[in-house]
Amino acid sequence: MYYNCGVNSYISGLSKSLGIKLSTTMATIGGAGLDWHLVKTYLRKDGLASYSTLNDGSNKLSFNKYPDGKVFEAVVLQDNSQGPIHPELSKFFKKYAAIHSKDIRETGAAPIFLMTWAYADKPEMTKQLADATTAVANENNALVIPAGLAFANALKQRPDLKLTVADNRHPTAAGTYLEAATILAALTKKSPEGASFLGGCEKPLKEKDAAFLQQVAWDTVKNFYGWK
Repeated sequence: MYYNCGVNSYISGLSKSLGIKLSTTMATIGGAGLDWHLVKTYLRKDGLASYSTLNDGSNKLSFNKYPDGKVFEAVVLQDNSQGPIHPELSKFFKKYAAIHSKDIRETGAAPIFLMTWAYADKPEMTKQLADATTAVANENNALVIPAGLAFANALKQRPDLKLTVADNRHPTAAGTYLEAATILAALTKKSPEGASFLGGCEKPLKEKDAAFLQQVAWDTVKNFYGWK
């Protein structure tokens, strides 16, 4: 999530170019599982998104008020890339998925799980991660965002388009773009197709590649949820 200046910046760029009002923030720890995060503390009124810095050169702070105590509509949870299927780590994924889902719901927000993608040299992980993430999400009555399936679908159609960096795990700019487009489509039930945003962090994509990834994201989400 934190690669390429953060997937939340891509989600914001896509939503803004499509005229979708959306506010995002992100809390990441490199290599972390869900057990490394104390999500309950993030969601307090003076926690995440309690203030922001004005982007007008003044460096002044704007303090956000949440009279009803509800800060977020949804919280997307992602374990580390192999956590849900690792023989030693999967038990922590399952345990803390339940803990965090309960804490998230107590704030009035919806817990959501991000299905991650296979390592480039281990395509068999796609189904393993999809099954494990969906099973835990079902146990917690939560939505799944099928980013991993979107990666597999994109690579099937365009094996020439690299979605991971040299370590075979973390996303390239194209990978982050696809992840963001899939998240946006799942959260808003709107197609990312037609977005003019080509990526941030000084890594813009070619228009044809962005259009392809938008289409893959939308098709994957529609098929996964059974939307017409």
